[in-house]
Amino acid sequence: MSTYSARHATVEVEASPQRRLLMRGSLATAAATAIAGVGFMTPAAATPIHPTIRLGSRNVYVRELQLKLRAGGYSPGVADGIFGSMTRSALMAMQRDYHLVVDGICGGNTWNVVHKLGSSTPPSDPPPTTTTTLRPGDRGSDVKALQVRLLKQGYWHSGSDGVYGQTTQQAVMAVQKVYRLPRTGVADPATRAQIDRMGRKVPRDRSGTVIEIELDRQIMLFVVNGRTKWVFNTSTGAAGWRTPRGKFRIFRQINGMRYAPLGELWRPKYFNGGIALHGSPSIPAYAASHGCARLSNAAINYVWSSGLAPIGHRVWVY
Repeated sequence: MSTYSARHATVEVEASPQRRLLMRGSLATAAATAIAGVGFMTPAAATPIHPTIRLGSRNVYVRELQLKLRAGGYSPGVADGIFGSMTRSALMAMQRDYHLVVDGICGGNTWNVVHKLGSSTPPSDPPPTTTTTLRPGDRGSDVKALQVRLLKQGYWHSGSDGVYGQTTQQAVMAVQKVYRLPRTGVADPATRAQIDRMGRKVPRDRSGTVIEIELDRQIMLFVVNGRTKWVFNTSTGAAGWRTPRGKFRIFRQINGMRYAPLGELWRPKYFNGGIALHGSPSIPAYAASHGCARLSNAAINYVWSSGLAPIGHRVWVY
């Protein structure tokens, strides 16, 4: 006959004073070990720190989500700790971008991505609202301050000279595309407030060096070692000429004007057949090309001079 059950049966006897002291000592030792993190973990200690939050939630975790979404280039509204419709829409856009379940609920898998978004330059709370609108042709210290802020957060333009020229207009439009504001290229109060509080755009590739072309927002990122170096406004293929998604490499370039059957391409760098990133005098707020990714002529000149897109460089279109 087996003695297993007998030897392991629960014996309900009153513990002696000495036994009670030993049990208390053992519990105290286990608790101290758990606090020190040395080889002891209770089920409670494994509970995730961040709870699942959703529409209607109100707590510090909602505010953290809002700040990190903003750092990643999304628009959750004011970071007030209230999970409203704007926060839900921003979260769903992020879930869509990162191929998560698009349910507007921030649970474990979504939190994992959100924490990465928040590892970029943290945004500050909104500064006092300005009522001044800056637009192409304006000059002065306000324009210069705007330009300095744009460069600091990785939105390329040709220089902080206090003149609101084409490249400043393109940088402002890139911000508006990232944060889903009206794509005017004019720094109105809402755009200026966003520029003052924004963080650096977080790329999809978190470790490599690559050019990312985001079709939805119509922006181009130059990513170096997993960090966005520059964001550019771009215009990709219009309906019927869609720029194909995928991962490619630059295989050919022309240091000058290319007179192609469908138009003129300034200093093109080809990454997929006849599709290239190239300079153009027209980079509108929407997809308008025949499949290429347009930059301003000044921007492509900078790309060439800085060596940011050599032959063999990776290009990721998504």
